[in-house]
Amino acid sequence: MVELIQSGYQAKGELLDFSPVGFRIKIDTPSSDSFRWFNSDALVTINLRHGEQILFSGLCRCIRERGGVTGREIVAAPVDERISRFKRKQMRNPRQKLIPSPTLIFDHPLLKKKIRLEVANISTSGLSVYEKQDQGVLLQGMIIPELIIDFAGAVRLQCSAQVLYRSEEKGKGMRCGLSILDMDMNTYSRLTHILTSALDPHAHLASELDMGAVWEFFFKSGFIYPSKYRLIQSHREDFKKTYKKIYQESPEIEKHFTYQKNGMIYGHVSMVRAYERAWLIHHHAARTMDETRAGFMVLKQIIHYLNDMHRLPSAKVDYVMVYFRPDKKFPDRVFGNFARTLNNPRYCSMDLFSYLPYTSLSIGKHLPEGWLLRESTNVELWALKRFYSEHSGGLLVDALGLTQEDSGLESLEEVYSRLGFMRKQTIYSLSHNGDLNAFLIVSQSDLAINLSELLNCIKILVITPEELPWNILSTAIAQLTGVYNMERVPVMFYPFDYVKANKVPYEKQYQLWIYDARFVSRFMEYLQRKFRVHYWE
Repeated sequence: MVELIQSGYQAKGELLDFSPVGFRIKIDTPSSDSFRWFNSDALVTINLRHGEQILFSGLCRCIRERGGVTGREIVAAPVDERISRFKRKQMRNPRQKLIPSPTLIFDHPLLKKKIRLEVANISTSGLSVYEKQDQGVLLQGMIIPELIIDFAGAVRLQCSAQVLYRSEEKGKGMRCGLSILDMDMNTYSRLTHILTSALDPHAHLASELDMGAVWEFFFKSGFIYPSKYRLIQSHREDFKKTYKKIYQESPEIEKHFTYQKNGMIYGHVSMVRAYERAWLIHHHAARTMDETRAGFMVLKQIIHYLNDMHRLPSAKVDYVMVYFRPDKKFPDRVFGNFARTLNNPRYCSMDLFSYLPYTSLSIGKHLPEGWLLRESTNVELWALKRFYSEHSGGLLVDALGLTQEDSGLESLEEVYSRLGFMRKQTIYSLSHNGDLNAFLIVSQSDLAINLSELLNCIKILVITPEELPWNILSTAIAQLTGVYNMERVPVMFYPFDYVKANKVPYEKQYQLWIYDARFVSRFMEYLQRKFRVHYWE
């Protein structure tokens, strides 16, 4: 179906003919007067559809027209020389020429026939091909709903794509650039792994790892220290089960990056989809590898991965999160200093949480009269958003999805369940005689998805520090710890003013660093400038 729109005038019709530079359409109208509103000298928006799927939408110029008062044939051509599908970035992932060249395979949405084209170069954001001028089939602006990138018949990756430009190159024909619009997470990971391995054979993404080598690396790199080891020991079988599924089944909710040589791991970092629209970077560790800074190498890998991942609707990534101890020099220099330098909490925010491994063995579980703990209402959640906005102005409420409405799509809890994992989040309000005092966010996950159990904890945001006694809050916490299969439940308090004033016996502190994923390239540029992290070109 064809839709033609021009300054309020709208008509429908059908596609009669097609070429790489334009198309011929037939427009029908029930009224002979309505064509008087169509100005063939002015630009017109034309939409080509197949059912609900848009195959082309863009401004066109009318080349010629013919017909009567109730039907008219129009030949039109797109006016834009190049489509800007996404905002320009400071740093782009490199385009590569692979040998052998991949092959592009798709059913042409307008010609209805199978097309095969050799890929000239490719990146994680798109690719280009060459066509002969007299045999072209790619119309600028055309959307290809299902496109296969075939790597020598061994690997076939499916995505949707759009033709962004056509430009003539002397002696080569017409160069056509295509942008990848969407692909599922595992497919994107496979594409990234192929391209990254061609640049650096030591860089690995989401590959199946020997669990013995993983644990050996965690211990020898110092990532697992005595207190963390004691936690692992008490739930050894649960840890083994979780990590086998993560490292050998490569679920879509987790991606791990390693830097290896001869099967030995020298650097590791991973990321997990922790919230509906936010991914958590964690488990960053490294050990010496000749002259190579393996810690920065895996950090480079994951930022390189995120640089194009955030554009994919299937990835569900609006925010990137990192927890780090403020007394640890490396993460504070890398992440903390970036946030302080940027100095814009709506782009990158840091919130300080105080951590207490909580046990309720000696605490009563009944609140005094007048105090109420219940699941938060929408009105109360808006009060939370207002408090946080005034106190911090950062991204925490948005990243954790605390005020997010149900989208009607598969929820994060349902995704985890489908993959054999568990992830839940429930928000409670603590009030006194109807006045809000605090919010308790109960997060649950499988043991060891995060080794510090920061996804298996209770986050507490106190909005009236001067009106909430510690013994009352402690009793409220005790009412919620029953959902955890742990003797000591991690509890994280915000803000620190409350912890300090009430002498809450916290063990350590964490900065929660959150970054708007749209601006990942700025972080790439910062790492390059500050730490001489050179990206692939």
